[in-house]
Amino acid sequence: MIFFTTLVFTFYVGQLLWGIIAIAILFWIFMLCDCLQRNTEDFPRTGEHEKLIWSVVLIVLNFIGAIMYYFLVRMQDNRMKIL
Repeated sequence: MIFFTTLVFTFYVGQLLWGIIAIAILFWIFMLCDCLQRNTEDFPRTGEHEKLIWSVVLIVLNFIGAIMYYFLVRMQDNRMKIL
């Protein structure tokens, strides 16, 4: 009985983890596409290589880079549009 309960629990936890991983990958792809489609003038700090730097950050740091991009670039852009 304990083996069966452990097997069922492991199966559902595994499905949950695959779902979380899929959501993280989709979020990363969405942020990478947003970065590549954004004009260089639309970044908060309009440097010459800002788009290249963020693209490298997103590719190298994956999900952590996507979270950084979301809060440092995308949210800043939304705040500027509201004001």
